[in-house]
Amino acid sequence: MRHRAALVAGALALASLSRPTRGDFQEEESVETPPNLIEQLWPGIGEPRARLPSFLADTTLTLRLRTGFIEAQTVSGSERQELAAGGWLAYRSGWLVNALQIGATSYGAAPVYAPDGKDGRLLMPGENAYSVFGEAFAAVRFEEYALLKGYRQEVQQPYINRADNKMTPNTFQGVTVGGTVSSVHYFAGYLTRIKPRDSDAFISMSEAAGAPRTNHGVALLGLTMKPGSALSIEVSEQYGVNTFNTLFGRVEHVRPLGHEVQLHVGAQFSDQRAVGDALVATTQVKTWSTRHASARIAVTYQALTVKGAASVTTSGNRIQSPWGFYPGDLRLMQQFFYNAGEKALLAGAAYDFSRVVTPGLSAFTNLAWGAGSIDAAKRTPLGGEWEYDLTVDYQPPSIRGLSFRARSAITDQAGIDAVGFLFRLFMNWELSLL
Repeated sequence: MRHRAALVAGALALASLSRPTRGDFQEEESVETPPNLIEQLWPGIGEPRARLPSFLADTTLTLRLRTGFIEAQTVSGSERQELAAGGWLAYRSGWLVNALQIGATSYGAAPVYAPDGKDGRLLMPGENAYSVFGEAFAAVRFEEYALLKGYRQEVQQPYINRADNKMTPNTFQGVTVGGTVSSVHYFAGYLTRIKPRDSDAFISMSEAAGAPRTNHGVALLGLTMKPGSALSIEVSEQYGVNTFNTLFGRVEHVRPLGHEVQLHVGAQFSDQRAVGDALVATTQVKTWSTRHASARIAVTYQALTVKGAASVTTSGNRIQSPWGFYPGDLRLMQQFFYNAGEKALLAGAAYDFSRVVTPGLSAFTNLAWGAGSIDAAKRTPLGGEWEYDLTVDYQPPSIRGLSFRARSAITDQAGIDAVGFLFRLFMNWELSLL
């Protein structure tokens, strides 16, 4: 098994030298917006369409096609394998009197190849197909100061976000408002339900957090400040009614050093604690609390970026993140390095091969190691863990909206002889129909 995992990593290492990626360490792949398809097929439609009211003239209809393949083996020996196809169709109206918009998105996915007993976890449990209207909203805006949105929608905040690394993303149900005042961007709201990324049903936020048969939501407030072009400060509060509260802060600074060299430094802090009835009891004590801190430094020279990071989590509990990706600097593909009591280190590098190999090709890699973890419920040691990741991205310049991503991970845990591996291959193709 070790030999097989090494072959997977070696194949991707060779691919990173002959194909391109973005080299930005990001979990979700970005896709360049393609040109409008109807205007390409019907060039003369632009003029009559422009004479329509903006509510109709500015309507968009976007199709995202996605194919995903996964093969994995855990350290316990269980195997996962799956090929799936899906995506979504998103409608957005123009703005009526520059103030009112409506929108909806239908998501779906189905298995193409799904062998029995090897659930790849790209689809619903049991490798079942699904479809759902994950977005259906009305929005009202006042210039750049306020955008009020109600009902089903996407949210992109620390700890509550799309988590879009399967066939479809998380979406949420509730009311939100966001905007920019001076140099401060704010986002606030109350979310009652979540559609998990591998589901066709909306469930309560508290149930998704691990409290079955409950119906509690989450109140959130986030502020992002940019006192200067090189400095960014983010603070957010997410209060899960009768579950847990998360306070998050992040500071990032970019400093040019000359000769095309830039220094990136950042630090972040999370405080989590049980609140109210403390329905999410994952420790020996019901009213638990824990904290997590990390710092990173990166240096960029032309197309190359190298970085290092370190993190520590207190022993009260592991970090909880049931509503999206947690925003930590050491979140890798398999291991997140936020167990109770865990201390972790990371080294990484990214390179954009657009100039030296072919446009649109980039890659990034991370190696992380953690130690000192304990089981928060049993208070027993868990032993060390490490993970090596490699990601290769390619966006063919001749086909706008099309992208490929290949990712691999090798994991190891102290006390277990076997090594786990994970390989993912995704194709995304975004088509602007209107």
